[in-house]
Amino acid sequence: MSRFTENEIVNFLGRLANKWGTGHESVTKILAKVETFLDEKSEKIEFLDKVKLLVSMLKDHSREEYVIADNSLGMIIACLAYLVLPFDLVPDFIPVVGFTDDAAAFALVLQQLSAEVKNYKSWKEDKDEIIDLNAEDIK
Repeated sequence: MSRFTENEIVNFLGRLANKWGTGHESVTKILAKVETFLDEKSEKIEFLDKVKLLVSMLKDHSREEYVIADNSLGMIIACLAYLVLPFDLVPDFIPVVGFTDDAAAFALVLQQLSAEVKNYKSWKEDKDEIIDLNAEDIK
């Protein structure tokens, strides 16, 4: 089994990004496909935390709560499309190695988007902080 270079993976993701686009319809479509895919195969994906992170980013962007730059958005959509579409560099149905190229794509995209991911995680933490004010605390 040959290993693919970062350049080959980036080129493939670039073609997917161009195909899918970054509009609202593309985001909605890929989110639906990913959710169906995860319902069926999440137990086979060792990098599920990375998938969930990109899905969360995409959902928050779709709800217009968080803004992702188009180039970053394209990479996220392409990476998720790469995971769910049946054609990729190593077909997912091949036992043991089927998801290795997908894992490499996620690692590469997260590396490329490290600043965006850091900003998103910070934004998410700030957003998710809940200030619990009891009626007794208000005077």
